[in-house]
Amino acid sequence: MSTAESPRLNNLRRAVFLLLCLWFAILVVGANLVLAKLQAASDPGLPFGISSAHGAVYAQDFSYNMLYFHGIKDRLVPRPYRLEDQEAMMRQILPGITSGMSHAYSPVAFVLVQPLLLVSGQKAYLIYTILCGLSALALYYFYLLPRVEVPVQFYALTICAICVWVVTIFAVGQSPIITTALLGGFWALLTARPTQCTVARDLAIAVLFWALCLKPSVAILPALLLLGSKAWRPLSLGAALLLITWTALANFYGGWWTGLNDYLYLLNHYHNADFTPFMQRFSQSDDSKRFSAFLFSLDRGAIFFLGIALIILVWTKRITPSEQFQGTIWLFLLFSPYLLPSENWVLCLLVVEGVFFRKQNSVFSYAKLFLLMAIFDLRAQVTFPIQVDYPLKCILFTWMFAEWLWDKRPELRAVSAPT
Repeated sequence: MSTAESPRLNNLRRAVFLLLCLWFAILVVGANLVLAKLQAASDPGLPFGISSAHGAVYAQDFSYNMLYFHGIKDRLVPRPYRLEDQEAMMRQILPGITSGMSHAYSPVAFVLVQPLLLVSGQKAYLIYTILCGLSALALYYFYLLPRVEVPVQFYALTICAICVWVVTIFAVGQSPIITTALLGGFWALLTARPTQCTVARDLAIAVLFWALCLKPSVAILPALLLLGSKAWRPLSLGAALLLITWTALANFYGGWWTGLNDYLYLLNHYHNADFTPFMQRFSQSDDSKRFSAFLFSLDRGAIFFLGIALIILVWTKRITPSEQFQGTIWLFLLFSPYLLPSENWVLCLLVVEGVFFRKQNSVFSYAKLFLLMAIFDLRAQVTFPIQVDYPLKCILFTWMFAEWLWDKRPELRAVSAPT
């Protein structure tokens, strides 16, 4: 970055951050006002975030999962990781409900939501949306904006923040903003670890690893990165925290071994084909169910083997830790069988990682921004007739990978040259 560019970049940083402060304040206020209005027009006997219309019950993700956490705390069912018990719990909490969503949040999430269980559903949602807004602002202020080197990255980060998926995250109370902020903090501490390998830093890394395990789909990211960095102490500390958490809470889930087996079974069968009729998101033929089960196993296998391959490559110095980080995020975005489209928000971390968005070419730069905008804003039945985020992600990955290979040509030729 040249001296002449510094004032411009600093002004852009301030402008973007002020814009984001206003944007996330609008989202927090707007989401809570809209949900409160919907609640006022719904059946007063239903919990907050649950509404009824035309004989059907509609549930907001955040409120629905909070009902699960309340049910687990109150021990409404003996084994809450079994789908049969989850159905029994929901039928007990919401009599007359004809379908439901499965619950796979880990006991770490149960620990983290304890303060929210002490207040009403409306106050819990308000606190949660404020936490989402503050998490996003902290991620941008401390991690993303300071790493920007060219204006295109500012535009890309603005696209990430002001998009349909972020509005959806606030409206239904999903968790990608919080998990992405945790991952950004985790990666910032981990990358500085070789020069500042202190017990306090390793404990902070371990705590962030533990917190990221609130969702099993996200937990694979810090686990692979810790292994790739050979950060054995924070990995061991994080594993110890997870063991302590499970041991302390196992009785809420049916016992140490029983609850663990139930959870592993749930994670190994967490797809529509293996859900009970109550939990199924849509109807499928027998052939379609078999194909879904095959894709589920294929995706899990791809994450495992490609994740191990990235670890070996970074251990042998074939790739850098930053390249492992980027590759691991792409494994998550392309192959995680538990992925929700809102998890695409983790792409904001790739805007400042690597050189893809740093390259200044007006035509290609705007094409990259357009592709990023399409991934975040072409949502099925909202702004577009069908769901297209996955093929668009594949295009973005192919483009990034092709540029990476092009930039790596001298190193690849050196490796392949005869000695």
